[in-house]
Amino acid sequence: TMDFRLLQESALSQAADLWDYCFEKKGTPFYEWYFREYALKQNRILGGFQDGKLRTMLHLNPYVLRVRGRDWKVPYIVGVATDPVARGHHVMGQLMDTAFTMLRAMKVPFVILMPIYAGIYQPYGYAWTHLRKHYTLPLAGLDLAGRTLDGYEPERVDTAKARDLVAPVYARSMERYHGYAVRDQRVWDNLLITAAQENFETVILRNDGAPKAYALYNREGDKVTVQELAAVDPPAKIRLLQYFKGLAGIHKTLDWLAPEDDLTWTQLPDQALAPKEAPFMMGRVINAAACLKALAVPEDLLGKTLVLALKDEQIALNTMLVKLEFTREGIRLLNTLDDPEVLLDAGTFTQLFFGLMGPAQLQQAGMIYVDSKNALEILDKLFPRENNFINEYF
Repeated sequence: TMDFRLLQESALSQAADLWDYCFEKKGTPFYEWYFREYALKQNRILGGFQDGKLRTMLHLNPYVLRVRGRDWKVPYIVGVATDPVARGHHVMGQLMDTAFTMLRAMKVPFVILMPIYAGIYQPYGYAWTHLRKHYTLPLAGLDLAGRTLDGYEPERVDTAKARDLVAPVYARSMERYHGYAVRDQRVWDNLLITAAQENFETVILRNDGAPKAYALYNREGDKVTVQELAAVDPPAKIRLLQYFKGLAGIHKTLDWLAPEDDLTWTQLPDQALAPKEAPFMMGRVINAAACLKALAVPEDLLGKTLVLALKDEQIALNTMLVKLEFTREGIRLLNTLDDPEVLLDAGTFTQLFFGLMGPAQLQQAGMIYVDSKNALEILDKLFPRENNFINEYF
């Protein structure tokens, strides 16, 4: 049997070995930084041991996410790995069950993760929460405005020291998004130190001296890869793309994961350059009651009720049949024996809560049962669709 526990310093070298086997190798800048500066100093690691040997693990990396008008301290799960000798014995299921039990006890309402392969996580109730648009563009053809936009001065700056220049731009550009990471100094330092170690360059655009846009990118072979691009207004974004066109002599293509709402493709001359939809981040609600109680009650729902049934195949305590009562103080959850007006599973609830899809969309896809137009209207007001964006990689 597997013994699951949070890792202590004494077992960190085993976690590092398993990481080396499955992900980045020992000696690479990220690996060295992560196990020197981050692992167990900033995060927690849950491991499964057999005869004292670490066989499976997941890392719980702390973030603050802005979801439904609130800031939530939640873990971003990374480094999910199982030693090949333990594969085929359903240890992943045991690892997830243990993580869910522990996180619920720690009052964690939901988690996020970026899957290498979604099929690993779907059986455990994870569902997509963030999509992106993936562009692969010829640098020489980036003629977006027909002329170089005036008034913007590009400047290349030291990536590791760029925080004070880029953080205000990020904060302003995130105002129209939802589900994003609210970055404090710790998160910025982690991001910029690791980016600098991996040879990411930073360009900022100033207008009247103030930074209006920036991009973190690296240049390898004939490709320029953008890790992050943020602009406070559309002209600044276009001018940033024009800056990249200036790299066309040496490099051929621009690889860029844009926000889902990006409309650059509408201005491209060749429809074959249109971006590919790229599912990016998954989430998993661990405590649906806590998520429901945190929702703001719209004025026109006051005094109404909705009977909701949530089925969770993995977390028994998350399964519920409740009557939602909408009051000025918030949503009250009452036990009921009434027939459900809304019926859904944990993954679909996660997508509703994150606002990736609206209730009607999920109903049309057969992912949610709604018994009346009235129930659907209540859900619509409770869970309006949101414009999700997140750009965290570990």
